[in-house]
Amino acid sequence: MRIQYNKYKIENNKNINIKIAHISDIHFAHKYNIKRLEMIKNKIEKIKPDYICITGDTIDLYDVVGDTNFPDLKKFLNDLSEIGKVIISIGNHEYIKMLDYGFGKTDNIEWLKKLKTEKIIVLDNEIYEENNISFIGYNPDYEYYYTYKEKKPDKYNKELEKLIDKSKNKYKILLLHTPTLLLRKDNYKVIKGMNNISLTLCGHTHGGMIPSFIPGHFGIISPTREFFPKNIRGIIKKHNNTIIISSGIMKLSRKSKITFLNDIYGSNVIEIDIKHKIINKKY
Repeated sequence: MRIQYNKYKIENNKNINIKIAHISDIHFAHKYNIKRLEMIKNKIEKIKPDYICITGDTIDLYDVVGDTNFPDLKKFLNDLSEIGKVIISIGNHEYIKMLDYGFGKTDNIEWLKKLKTEKIIVLDNEIYEENNISFIGYNPDYEYYYTYKEKKPDKYNKELEKLIDKSKNKYKILLLHTPTLLLRKDNYKVIKGMNNISLTLCGHTHGGMIPSFIPGHFGIISPTREFFPKNIRGIIKKHNNTIIISSGIMKLSRKSKITFLNDIYGSNVIEIDIKHKIINKKY
């Protein structure tokens, strides 16, 4: 196991000075290697972030209620909350049921919501605001992922527009599990209000299953099994918005049955240093 670490610096003119640790796609399930969580926590401690953003797929395939193993995940999230405020959004795997692999809202989402404290925030298509920052957590429903294969965005564009419009603070951070909603065929241009977003944090793509040392935004394969997808990893600029796509803590779900590859690829931890841009005035 190893950490794939990225650091990005972002300037702003809205007097925001914060540090964010961004992780995604923990895919917690039965027989999870707890040492991985300890390693991630230790790395985040060194970053010393104000906020820790987790952009979906915290849970892999199973309903967590009553499972004796999931206290390890609860402890991990509580430990993170002692480092910085934890903001969690929802991913497609939170919808997957254990017994029949059917789709629809499971107890996973409700279990995550029960973890809410002053330092753990769970956003199920909701907004959390403080310190002149709006954290907007949006996730399309299971049909977008599993019925439409991320190819019919119209309904979801409107839902996201409404959520952005409700946010009040000047510096807006969007937690969106899948970057495909924005970047497939440049759908970004269609969504009203996206130019008001300063930072977008995503996951879901697992880095396109490509080694991190290879530059570029393309991948080998997407979650919808498309080969050589574009705009699927790294940092992408769109107008005033910086889109950062995490390659994930786990590259493969337990459903894949080849999880040994997770140790080869490593777990992605991203540090984002957001600083107020100082403009030197000439007199």
